[in-house]
Amino acid sequence: MNKIVIEVTSNGWETTATINGKEYKEKHVATAFGSESVEGNFESEDDIPEEIYDALNSSFPFECMQALYSIED
Repeated sequence: MNKIVIEVTSNGWETTATINGKEYKEKHVATAFGSESVEGNFESEDDIPEEIYDALNSSFPFECMQALYSIED
């Protein structure tokens, strides 16, 4: 089964994509100026279809992280 799992916290996010039985991971952490990738790189993976890469490369997880950060006490 092909699937994408994204876990977002106020400290960053981790994305796991399973495509044709192969698992790819990428992890980002929050920084003072936004976020930075600390594990994995979907861009360097030749086996990820372009449509999937484009979806994974959206700003949605970053925006979710910012929203969670804004409501923390």
